[in-house]
Parts: sequence; C-alpha cells; structure tokens
Amino acid sequence: MDELSLALPFSAVSRIPVGIGILLLAVLGYVIYQTYFHPLAKYPGPWLGKFTEAGAAYHAVKGDLHLHIWWCHQRYGPVIRYTPNLVIFNTESGLKDIYVRGKDLRKDVHYGVIQLGTKNLLTVTSPKEHAKRSKIIGPGFSSTAMREFEPKLVEHVWKFRDALYPTKTDGGWGPPMVMSEWCSYFAFDVITDLVFGKACDLLGSQEHQCTVYDISGMMKRLSLLMYAPYVFLGRLDKKLFKDEVRGMKRYHRLVNNMMTDAASMSGHVLSRLTSARDSVTGRGLSDVDVYSEAAMLAVAGSDSTSVSLCASLFYLATCPHAYSKLAHEIRSIFPSPEDIRTGPLLQQCTYLQACIKETLRISPAVAGCPYRRVEKGDTLIVDGNVIPAGCSVGTGIYSIHHNPTYFPRPDAFLPERWLDDDPLDASAAAYTPFSQGSRACIGRHLAQMELQLALAHLVWSYDFRRPDTTAGEMGAGHRGAADVGRTNPNEFQLYDHIISQKRGPVLQFRPRDLIHAN
Repeated sequence: MDELSLALPFSAVSRIPVGIGILLLAVLGYVIYQTYFHPLAKYPGPWLGKFTEAGAAYHAVKGDLHLHIWWCHQRYGPVIRYTPNLVIFNTESGLKDIYVRGKDLRKDVHYGVIQLGTKNLLTVTSPKEHAKRSKIIGPGFSSTAMREFEPKLVEHVWKFRDALYPTKTDGGWGPPMVMSEWCSYFAFDVITDLVFGKACDLLGSQEHQCTVYDISGMMKRLSLLMYAPYVFLGRLDKKLFKDEVRGMKRYHRLVNNMMTDAASMSGHVLSRLTSARDSVTGRGLSDVDVYSEAAMLAVAGSDSTSVSLCASLFYLATCPHAYSKLAHEIRSIFPSPEDIRTGPLLQQCTYLQACIKETLRISPAVAGCPYRRVEKGDTLIVDGNVIPAGCSVGTGIYSIHHNPTYFPRPDAFLPERWLDDDPLDASAAAYTPFSQGSRACIGRHLAQMELQLALAHLVWSYDFRRPDTTAGEMGAGHRGAADVGRTNPNEFQLYDHIISQKRGPVLQFRPRDLIHAN
C-alpha cells in the first residue's frame, strides 16, 4: 500500500515531461519547417510573420497596418513574406500580375469574417459569384446612373456647404469644424440616398450622427477578426469590443429601418437588388443577401469617400501653393455655384483633378493590402516569383503609392506630378486607389463625382484654414511621434481598419470676398 501510494504520484509526474517534450518537439518542428522548408521561406520579412499572423492582427487593431507594411518594404525590399502564407509585392509588375493578369484569383478566405450577415460584393471570394453580383449591383453605380443621381447629389453638396458656416456673422472666420465628422455625415447621407432612396439626414439632425462612430468601431473590430478569427472562440470579440458590438447592433437596426422605408419607393440601388433575377435560373438574391449588400454598400460608400474628402481638405489647407492655384482655377471657370455641375466646365478643371489624384495617392481610402489566394492545383507567377497553391499574394496600396521609383518625393503633396508639363512625372500603372481588374471598387464613379463637386463648391464659396491652435494639429503627423510613418506634419494620418479611418482635420471657414474676387 505504501509503495503504491508513492508510485502513483511519481508516475503522474513522470508523464508531464513527456507531454511537454512532445509539445516542444512539435513547436521546434513547426519553427524549422516555417524557417527553412516552407515554400515561402526564401522571402525576407518580419521574424514573427514566419510563424503567425499575430503581428498583423496587432497592427490591424492599432490602425497602422499600412505603415508597417511600408516599413517592412523599406527594410526588407520589394518582396516580403508578411505572414506565414502571404507574400506582398511593392512593384508595378507585381501589381499587374496579381490584380489584372490574375483576375481569376479568389479573394482570400479571411475576408469572410467581415461580412455583415452573409456574403456580399466585398467579401465574396469566388470570381464567378463576384461577377454575378457585380452585374446586378454595377448598373446602380455606373457613370450613367451617376448622371441621373447628380441633382440629388448637388442638393447634398449645398447642404454640406451651408452646414460648415453655421454662424451669422459679418463674414469673419466661423467656428472650428471637425471635418472627420462633417465629411462622414455628408458621405453617409449621399450613399443612403443612392442605396435606399432617402438620405439618413446626418447633416440636418443629431439623431443618427452616432452612426459614423458605430461604423468606425465596427471596422476596427472586423480588422482584428480578419487576422485573428480565433477571437470568435467563446465570443472573445464581444468582451474585447463591448462598445463596438453595441454600435454594430445599433447600425443594423438603422439599416433595417431604412430598408423598410425603401420598400415603398423605387429607383434606388436597393430596388435593383430586390428585383434582379439570374438570366438562366430566374433566381434572385435572398432577403439576407440583399440586406448584407445594402449594409456593406452604406459602410464602404460612406467611409471611403469621407476619408478622401477629409484628406483633400487637409492638404489644401496645409499647402498654400495648391490652395491658391485651385482657388484661382475654380473661381475663374465657374461664374456662380449654380454652374458647378459635371460637364465641359468641370472637365476644364485639370488642377482639381490633379489635387484629387494626389490625395488618393498619398492618403488612399483603402491603404492596406487587398490580398488574393492561389487555389489548390494552381500556381501563380508574380514578378518572376512562383507562388504555390495555398499561399496568398497582394500589394500594399499605401506602400506602392509611396514608392519613390514610381512617385518621386512620395511624401510630398504635389498635384503638379499629374499634369502633362511637370517633370516630376507619376506612374499611372502604379496608381491604384480603387484597386484594379475585375475587383476594382464599384463605387469609384460616385466617389470621383462627390469629391469633384464637393471640393469645387467649397473652394468657390469659402476660404478655409487650419486654426493656429492645437486643434489645428488634428489629422497631421508629428515629428516626435513614436510610431513609424507618423512623423510627417504635412501628411494626413490614416488608421487602417480595412477601410481607412480618420481623425480631423479641424478647419475654419469664411465666405470669400466676392467684391475683390479674382
């Protein structure tokens, strides 16, 4: 009995080192394989990225994933292994191989976690299914549809313009306005009017203005889930993002209400979704599919445009030469604000187009790396590199837009680089703010029109500036910033949560002096 009682504890203890030893051997084997024998082992990159996506998840939550990818290219070169199965290329030829010549590549399965209810145009992985949905949704965002929508868009632009100078004064400077809020209100009103047939009216009412924060929080949570889907286990994400989950539920209630109201109207994108039928099977989208598409269109359409508009205003208020040149162009070409429409006069505004292009280059609305997966049984050649099945590839949009090989002086806001007579030529082939190929942003025509009309109206009607206080620093980088890539005070700061998020700038507006104009 005594011998048995002594033997049992010893036996139990003796088994522990064996289990730990097996685990250590498994870990060691994994490390050796990932370091020396994995198909992507030859590519340089961050050390942690050889073994796990934890580093990417950390930077995704922090909001500087685009900057970390850019930094990795500075350190390791144009081709990096960013996570165990992901290679990122910072070359023009690689960009084309992936997104144009690799048009049949599937979107990576990681995108599945960011769907709102079920698959939608942004998250569907199959090229065939994407093409099918794009055929249904695309006509609602075509250049023809945008021309039909323009009168409504102009109404929103006027309302936006008037909201930025709320005080009745003698023409002096108005109060500081946080443009990340007001641009979001404007963009959300526009996209909800287009998708649901009725604007949510964030510009005119405070009731739903919290929606912009709900969307921002929702994208932050989803950006973590994209690289760390195991956070779903035990719904740890709900514990980590309590406020964001509440905001997501509030957003879903709002979308449900807008869909109910839209049922009695026609002529909007939602009506196209509900009535569309497959030409072969006669089947349409399910109610769940329609909801997911509408909810994601409202998110992507508002977020991407609002960040581009904020960035444009930041750069114009920060760069006097660009502001003066654009103001002269707009105020010389358009006799009155009523004349600011799409057409021949707007086409003459070449410097306006250059300012928008330069903004989308230096501060893209999607700054990270939209990546694609090589399917089983296939291989892909990217910039001369053979990528085997099961691995993913992509190009960091912010990174290639800041590559001096294609864009000299990449950190400077220089609209002149897009003009024909400027020696600082830009590479159009490396310019990809809306992505390229079959997955190019479906809302690019709307975004371009919003930016052109909104900027033209604001520049025609107002002078604006960043306040000479600490508030005027919002949105800018700081020379003493600890984070890599955030030290340029003349660059608008993005927070990469799948779609770029923003804070600021703070601007003051003043009606222009028409007596001494021009």
